[in-house]
Amino acid sequence: MDDEDQVTPADLARELGVDQKRIREYLRSQYGKLPPDETRWHPTAGQAEDVRNHFRR
Repeated sequence: MDDEDQVTPADLARELGVDQKRIREYLRSQYGKLPPDETRWHPTAGQAEDVRNHFRR
């Protein structure tokens, strides 16, 4: 997946009208914390769809 195709928590937050802190909080609750060498979430397509489904309820 190219960087330009990759969705970020900020992208999801704008799309869904939700604070990006809530997006990251949900990602952590479902998929755990980021590894120590990672500083940013890069959700997979499946994780992004999961976030969309959760916040569209």
